[in-house]
Amino acid sequence: MEKKIHVPSFLIAVGLFCALLFFPVVDEPQAQKALALLVMVAVLWVTEAIPLPLTGLMIPVLAIYLQLTSPKDAFREFANPVIFLFMGGFVLAGALSKHSLDKLLAQKLIKLSKGNFYWSSVLLMLATGLVSWWVSNTSSAAMMIPLGLGMLVLVDKQKSSPESKFLLLGIAYSANIGGITTLIGSPPNAIGGAIMGISFSEWLLYGIPIFLLTFPVTVLVLTLYFKPDRKLRLGEMELKPILGAPLKTLGILFFIIVALWMLEGVLAPLFSITDSFSSLVAVIAIFLVFITGSLQWEEIIKSIQWEVLLLFGGGLTLGMIIDKSGLGSIMVGQVAGLLTVVPLLVFLWIIVLFSILLTEFMSNTASAALILPILYTMANQMQINPMLLVFPATIAATYGFMMPVGTPPNAMVYSSGFVPQKDMMRAGLVLNILFSIVLTVMFYIVFR
Repeated sequence: MEKKIHVPSFLIAVGLFCALLFFPVVDEPQAQKALALLVMVAVLWVTEAIPLPLTGLMIPVLAIYLQLTSPKDAFREFANPVIFLFMGGFVLAGALSKHSLDKLLAQKLIKLSKGNFYWSSVLLMLATGLVSWWVSNTSSAAMMIPLGLGMLVLVDKQKSSPESKFLLLGIAYSANIGGITTLIGSPPNAIGGAIMGISFSEWLLYGIPIFLLTFPVTVLVLTLYFKPDRKLRLGEMELKPILGAPLKTLGILFFIIVALWMLEGVLAPLFSITDSFSSLVAVIAIFLVFITGSLQWEEIIKSIQWEVLLLFGGGLTLGMIIDKSGLGSIMVGQVAGLLTVVPLLVFLWIIVLFSILLTEFMSNTASAALILPILYTMANQMQINPMLLVFPATIAATYGFMMPVGTPPNAMVYSSGFVPQKDMMRAGLVLNILFSIVLTVMFYIVFR
């Protein structure tokens, strides 16, 4: 679908930008300029008046025009190592999708259920979550939803049946939950990881426990809410033959890359690499994918989601501007007063809820790019461990379960016509509340 400019929203954003430039609300001139830029970008991201990546590209241009930074520094973040980490992740996802390794995994898991629809659904959700560890949650949902629809045809279940809502919402939510497990599973992870300086293996230490805790809770909530028939039988499910490069070669390549990511703590010091080892591995993965013939060069280029990378670069640049201009310190001073009114635990819960709410109405990538740099600056100024605020807010940015626009998997399931929005909102509200409490308590205990 062609993306066009939404003129009213764009004019509102420009109007607010001009108003804040000519009518200051803070004393520091540089901070005031950064505030005008922040408000304009926020409006453009929330309303999507222009394509999100275009807004990301606009950030360094306006920052240079406002003399907030030099051209060299303004574009530096577009070469941030995290950009190359996600680039490698996109290429791996393209290879897995082309050769149907994800569908082979799903097929094996479905056979374990011995023909029971309920347990086939749960295992397909699990397969979606596991695939989403290593490819984007959007890609994993796109891979698994057709399999789910095929299962519903085999049991002759129509739209809006308890079984269809249980299965398809479960696939969408599992893609979101699985996406928080690794640094490459969801775009906000890469932004948060870059801000906090977390390695791939360090992220896994927190991502895996969260997945193991939240996945069964999701299945339980959906089971209790929709009450699917647990005795329903499922016939044999046929999948198209798996074509392309030998699966053995691709499987070996995949596990080598994952092993290198997980062994970062050992290998990086061995080669005297002090940071961004994961990004180096991701670039090596691109070479290996091409050399083994898993993807041709044209397919590699097409598999890279360049618009996401441009949005990353813009978000990281915005964070640098907020910090460099002094706006972050001013915002901290305003928000820090809340800690004198509520305990730190409640303060953290408010931040998590705000991150979830924001991602319900705008791109989770855009919401993360907007608030995470502010939270990082806030934590440093308040002498709080940045991990305590930034990490849970990063994960919460992928936990938009209520609205179709919350995450791409939600939108894909809603567009199938099998899940009414009211059911998504009700089930999603329960999960939002439960998971906000889980994230708050867990990270408060770990990083307090």
